[in-house]
Amino acid sequence: MKVKVEGVLADDLSKVSIQVGVLIKDGKEEEFRPPIGLTHPKYWKLKNLDPEKASLLQIQYSGVHPKQIRKTIREFDKLHALEIQD
Repeated sequence: MKVKVEGVLADDLSKVSIQVGVLIKDGKEEEFRPPIGLTHPKYWKLKNLDPEKASLLQIQYSGVHPKQIRKTIREFDKLHALEIQD
């Protein structure tokens, strides 16, 4: 499983919003993939959601515990704060 965190800078350069994505890989698969693919029962529901809600649904179905997501975001914030100081 991979948890991907990305910072997106606002148009006015005043704020960074954080986007979290999750990819999974089952036993014999060679590549990581989104938890909800074409064959998943929730795929069409996912396609009808706005990007933020779709991301939350992907995280929910990945099996990642919210505590791990929070920890990853805190680590990202620390790294981002270091970059700003330099």
